Amino acid sequence: MNIYMFPALNGDCILVEYVASRYILIDGGYVDTYKTFLLPKLVEIADNGGVIDVLVVTHIDSDHISGIIRMLEEDKLPISIKDIWYNGYKHVQSSVHVSEEDEIFAHKDICKETRSVNSIPISAKQGCTLSTLINRKGLLWNRPVNGNTMKGLSSYLLGDATIHILSPNSNDISNVEAFWKKKLIKAGLLSKAHSNEYWDDAFEFSLSQEKPGFHFHEKKVSKSYDLLRIKEETYVPDSSATNGSSIAFILETEGKRVLFLGDAHAETIVESLTTLYGEENAPFRFDAVKLSHHGSFSNNSPKLLGMISCDKWLISTNGEKYNHPDLPTLAHVITNENNSGAKLYFNYELAVGVELMKEDYHNGYNFEIVNSFIDDGITITL
Repeated sequence: MNIYMFPALNGDCILVEYVASRYILIDGGYVDTYKTFLLPKLVEIADNGGVIDVLVVTHIDSDHISGIIRMLEEDKLPISIKDIWYNGYKHVQSSVHVSEEDEIFAHKDICKETRSVNSIPISAKQGCTLSTLINRKGLLWNRPVNGNTMKGLSSYLLGDATIHILSPNSNDISNVEAFWKKKLIKAGLLSKAHSNEYWDDAFEFSLSQEKPGFHFHEKKVSKSYDLLRIKEETYVPDSSATNGSSIAFILETEGKRVLFLGDAHAETIVESLTTLYGEENAPFRFDAVKLSHHGSFSNNSPKLLGMISCDKWLISTNGEKYNHPDLPTLAHVITNENNSGAKLYFNYELAVGVELMKEDYHNGYNFEIVNSFIDDGITITL
C-alpha cells in the first residue's frame, strides 16, 4: 500500500494506492494543490490504467473541497472515478425560502471562494458547488447507502478491501443540521419552499466559513520542552459542527489496517472504535494513522491516542493559519509506550518537526521525525 500525502497548505489531499492500480482519493486541498500536484499524478495513473474506486470528500471546508471542485469543473475528468462519498446539503436538509436574487448572490459567493483566478467563467444559474457538479457529471454518489448519508458505524467491501466508517454518527449529522438551522433562523428563511439546486451553494458556503472550534495553541519551538509536562495540558474538545461531520474511516486490505481521521471529533472515533473492536481489546493496532484535523489537540484526545498502537503517524499541514500540529498531540504520541519506534511523517518541513529531531527529545523515547524535504509531499509505503 502506498499513501501519497500531497502539499495542501493547511488542508488535506491524500491519495491511497490500496492495491496495485486501485486508488482511494481523500480530499483535494486547495485549487493550487489540485493543479500543481494532484492533477499530474492522476493523469500519470490514468495513463497506466489506474482508476479512483472511491473519492472521499470528508466534509465541507475550503481546505478539503476546493481542489475537488476544480477537478469536477474539468470538461473531461483526468481519471475514472467509480464513486464519491460525500455528505452534502441533501443529506442535512432544512426547508427555506429565498428569492432568485438571494440564490444568485449565494452562488456567486461560493464560486468566488472556490474557483481559481483562471477558471472559465460560468453563469450564475449554472451552479458551481460540489453537489451540483457531482450531479452534472452523472457520477455515482454514496453508492453503498443508495445515495443516502454516509455515517458510522458501518462497514463496506471495496473489492478485497474493507472500509469501516467511524464518523460522522447520527448525532454529528444532527449537529450540522442544528448549525444550519441557526443560520436560516437568523436570516428569516426557515420553513418555506425553496430551490434545492441553488441553495446547495449557500449551505456549502456557510459550512466552509465556519470558525474552528478548538483552542489556539501558541508555538514556542525550543529545546526546553518537557514532553511529559506538555502532555498534561487540559484537553478541550472541538466544538465545530462542520469538523464533526467529517467522514473518518478504517481501510483494511492485504493484512494492513490504516486509520484516516479527516477532521473528525475524537469522541465519535473513540465510541466507534470501542464498538467495532471491543474495549477489552485496546490498544487497537494500526499500520498507519492520519491524525485528525492536522494534529489539533482538540481533535486528538488523550483517550483516543491512548487506545491506539501504531508505528506510523501522518500529519498533513504547512503549520500556518492555526498553528497545527499542536505539541500536546505529538507529546501523547511520542510518550505512549504502545508506539515504541513510532515515525511521525510531515508533508512539509516544519520547525516543530526539525526541533523534535534533536537528541535531547529522544532520552527515554524511541521515535523518528520524517519531514518532507521535497516539493511534492511525502509517500508512505506499508
